[in-house]
Amino acid sequence: MGIPYSDTFVILKKDHSQWPAAEGGRRRTKAELYQAIKAALEKQTPGQEISENQPIEMRFMEILEGSRADVTLKIYGKELPVLMELLEKAISVLEEIPGTEEAEMDALTALRKSPVLSARPNYAAIARYGLDIRSVNRLLEASMAGKEVGSYYEQQWRFPIVLRVEESRREDIETIKAMPVGMEGGSIPLHKVADFEIKDEVTTIAHHFSQRYAAVAVFLGERDIAGYVAEARAAIQREIKLPEGYSMTWGGQFKNLERARARMAMIVPAVLLAILLILWRAFGNLRDAVLVYTCIPLAMTGGIFALALRGIPLSVSASVGFIALMGIAILNGMVLVTFFNQLRGRGLSPGEAAREGALVRLRPVAMTALVASLGFVPMALNTGIGAEVQRPLATVVIGGLATSTLLTLVALPVIYKWAAERWKGEDAG
Repeated sequence: MGIPYSDTFVILKKDHSQWPAAEGGRRRTKAELYQAIKAALEKQTPGQEISENQPIEMRFMEILEGSRADVTLKIYGKELPVLMELLEKAISVLEEIPGTEEAEMDALTALRKSPVLSARPNYAAIARYGLDIRSVNRLLEASMAGKEVGSYYEQQWRFPIVLRVEESRREDIETIKAMPVGMEGGSIPLHKVADFEIKDEVTTIAHHFSQRYAAVAVFLGERDIAGYVAEARAAIQREIKLPEGYSMTWGGQFKNLERARARMAMIVPAVLLAILLILWRAFGNLRDAVLVYTCIPLAMTGGIFALALRGIPLSVSASVGFIALMGIAILNGMVLVTFFNQLRGRGLSPGEAAREGALVRLRPVAMTALVASLGFVPMALNTGIGAEVQRPLATVVIGGLATSTLLTLVALPVIYKWAAERWKGEDAG
């Protein structure tokens, strides 16, 4: 991290009930509190770029993606002026997309032009005055960076004595130009043998796999990452034509989401297939195994509705919640179907077994769902550290168990009766 950047950790010690009130008398949310802090800082120190993040999340993003933003657009190319132009165009396009809270040059990797005082030796003048280039360089180094000329000792400690021009003088170009350069018979001012110029120069050039690149950092509001990137990608391709030899990639949390989706696309089907084979082996027939699997869509429906109701986008943690939800739903379905089969073994008809089994197993199924749901309530209501991971997961599980429990006790007995009678009819034929 460069010198112009710093991290400020804000510790919220007061309870939420003691936070300043927002419009309408209600308490501010954490996002509203951040916006208020940001507005106050920007008013006191204009020109600063301020972004919100969580400490652990920020460090992981820096390690994995080299950025702290929700979404990053990396542009690869050779020429710095072309990269700067593409960055500015990309920012203007991204700012128009719904859900963009901030779009700016990435603090860690963006090309930044800053005014720099450039002092270049005038070799012709140095030769004309009979000077050594090293004497000019030493003078510049000593005046600006400082030169150690001795040491001060206090007991066992040693402190270097550094000689340089005082701070206020170093910021005065005319003072630097007038610095005397020693020569035989006297001295001459520094501007006689060096050319001074203030110009904007790029201070940060990032590389990735030996390719020069710069990044746009995008911080999102209430918008899902996958949907935002899909819309942003289409807008960028439509509005910006990349020159030959230039390319762009999307990163940040979006890249982590893609990695997680790719893994889940392989892991989840494999696990579900393994569970199906285990159920087939346990029941001894495929029909009962498939009946248990009907509990999965019943549970998934509630999880999706719960996310939509709370306005939470589908994320990796929500996907993990769906996996946990499927396990609980399959467990409840297996309890019911196993008991239905036991009742049929006692001589009851499919309809009687389904009806009585649902009534008898109401309490165990409800208790299983209730314990899991109540356990996830604190996570669903969390607004502190880790809330961005806990809330989607808990919301999916609670919403899914609510519909799964109700529909499993009603729909599964009906499906069981229908499947058993049809299977029996086919066997008789």
